[in-house]
Amino acid sequence: MKSPKIIALLLLLNLGLFAAILSYVLRARLVSPISAEPVGADSPLAARRPQPTRLLEKVGVVTNQFRWAQLESEDYKVYIARLRSIGCPEPTIRDIIIADLDKLLAPEITEATGRRKELKYWHPEEEEMLNDVDPRQLFRKEREIDKRKREIIRELIQADLARERMKASGEVDYYERRLSFLPENRRTQVRELLEQYDEAEQKLRDQESADDGGLSAPDRAQVRALRQERAAAMERLLAPQEKEQYELWLSPTANEVRHALYGMDATEEEFLAVYQARKSFEDPWGQRDPDLLDGASRQQMEQARAEMEAQIARSFGEQRYAEYQRGQDDDFHLLSALVTRFQLPREKAAEAYGYKTVALNYREQVRNNPQLTPQQKEEALKAITEETKKAVRGVLGVKAYNYYLRTGQGQWIGE
Repeated sequence: MKSPKIIALLLLLNLGLFAAILSYVLRARLVSPISAEPVGADSPLAARRPQPTRLLEKVGVVTNQFRWAQLESEDYKVYIARLRSIGCPEPTIRDIIIADLDKLLAPEITEATGRRKELKYWHPEEEEMLNDVDPRQLFRKEREIDKRKREIIRELIQADLARERMKASGEVDYYERRLSFLPENRRTQVRELLEQYDEAEQKLRDQESADDGGLSAPDRAQVRALRQERAAAMERLLAPQEKEQYELWLSPTANEVRHALYGMDATEEEFLAVYQARKSFEDPWGQRDPDLLDGASRQQMEQARAEMEAQIARSFGEQRYAEYQRGQDDDFHLLSALVTRFQLPREKAAEAYGYKTVALNYREQVRNNPQLTPQQKEEALKAITEETKKAVRGVLGVKAYNYYLRTGQGQWIGE
């Protein structure tokens, strides 16, 4: 009969042998190459990952200890395949690849800024950045680098870089909130299409700024052509119901309606009534330049506009139509921002704006009254201005009222 010591020794040897075999199997699975698609020279993936330590050099002795270098690869596709092989969640893979790519391209962004590589305390860097660097060129370079990143991320993990960044930072994604009626891949296509045409239009706007003037007639025609191209491209991309939803969310007409409905808590039915009336006008006339119309066409355009306003007025009724007109006035929006800044009740904006309506009506009556002499008109207008100042100051309070005048927002009070 074997002694207990010999039996214990044999058990320990068997356990050690089992551990060594298990370690070898795990190591063989991690280190063995994983098939991945080859990366062409013309692919955006030609930008390789930073060189990691070679796997066989990194793994010294046989061990069951996991090392990150066992997963890394110079090729992003191999790297992703290895991450998936160990069950790494897709959101985590996206985060890893985006962070790695940001690090890889960070030197290009740093170089694009034009900052000194080594800063000394006597260097006027901020003044150099302000005076010696064209922010438009810097913006274009950053956009080019970002575009490359987006192409790489899309090819590697089929994700929208802009969407993923906003998710990670908690920022509000303007397009994501407005395109939720589309599947994710279609949302990405629409976003990229919009950005493409926005960038083309912005180039024209930049030229306008450089020329220190408004858009010329040829430039305006080019802007209209770009918008027509964008609409045609969207027509090809979206199904009819999707196109209808897209226009309700993102068309210029819908945006103008929402701007006008601010502050009146409009219903969906009210929105659609205004939207349809405006769309009926915008479809035939919206893309035509009034300056290029002949007299007869301009008259037809004004008649169509008047019919549109009459239709909207009928759908609202007198009081709601007045609120709709108020929403189209930037002075009401400025007053609303003012009461927010000074933490006043929301209704104070509408109350103060009401005095604008009254003052303008009285001034018009005075100016058009043939029975008043010029001196009488002047005195009456001064009295209206003083009463208006007193009333608005009473609504807003001295502090908010003084700020309103000091910033030039309340010019209508003294007109």
